[in-house]
Amino acid sequence: MKEIIEQSIEVKATAGEVWHALTDKDELENWWSEDVTLEGRVGGKFQEHWEDDEGKAQLASGKVIEVKDKKFISFTWREKDWPQAAQTLCSFAIETLGAKCKLTMKHEGWEALPESLRKSLLKEFKIGWTYHLKELKAYLDE
Repeated sequence: MKEIIEQSIEVKATAGEVWHALTDKDELENWWSEDVTLEGRVGGKFQEHWEDDEGKAQLASGKVIEVKDKKFISFTWREKDWPQAAQTLCSFAIETLGAKCKLTMKHEGWEALPESLRKSLLKEFKIGWTYHLKELKAYLDE
């Protein structure tokens, strides 16, 4: 069975403002983290430095594989502790709804991970994405 984390938010912002919040290093620190990079071009890098609950330095990284009209970006995602061949795919799609925008985040490809890891990671990532998208909504709705 294909596992997908999919979450959407509606924000009081233009598509351009949402794109900027997703792909500008200074903007990313306002809602995600100071240590996140997501370059808005094919071949660009994704990187997130973070610490786990034990205070151990972690790194998520990947590469941007698709960009469409500054309204869609997808990138690979791999944590440094994951098995070598394991990576997932994350995407953001922006849709204009009058004076608002809808942002849909999809994170898929979990079947690339061993089953022993998959269930706990899916739970952690669902919680993480819920938190980050709530922060992004609060930031853009300001």
